[in-house]
This record gives sequence, C-alpha cells and structure tokens, in this order.
Amino acid sequence: MTVSNELLADGLSALRWRLRDLVMGGVCLVVVDISDVEQIESTLLAALLDTHRVCRQRGGGVVIRHADRKAADLLHRTGLDRVFEVEDES
Repeated sequence: MTVSNELLADGLSALRWRLRDLVMGGVCLVVVDISDVEQIESTLLAALLDTHRVCRQRGGGVVIRHADRKAADLLHRTGLDRVFEVEDES
C-alpha cells in the first residue's frame, strides 16, 4: 500500500477505511510506502498503530518503507522505530 499526499488529502477517514479493509480481509502484514508523504502527521501514526495492533495479534505487523531522514528521525524520537519495521530510502 502506498500512502500518498493525495490519499491523505482524501482525509484520514479514507486511509483508515483502506487499512481496515486490508486487516478485515485477513492481512497480517501491511507494508506502507511513505515516499510520497511530505510530513507524517499524528493522525497517520494513529491509523498505523491501530493497524499494527491487529496485525500483531496475527503474528504480523506494519512495515514503513522508504522513510526519508526526517520521517526516520521522527519515528526514532517517538520510539515507534521499535514498534514498526522501518526501511529507509537507501
């Protein structure tokens, strides 16, 4: 799943429903590409944490792919790099 600025512009509700559909469909591992996201908002993190909680119960989790330096630093400062698997841009 690629999270783009356009998807975020549709509102967090659209993103939450998309993530919920994946999880309700039985997915246990969600890979989220944030290469097109300019800034990680707290609402995005909340949606990803909700998704991670459900996936974790199934033995999976959430992978954040293509995190730029700013995003990776934010995830590190908040300790979320220990919750999500974070893959940087390199």
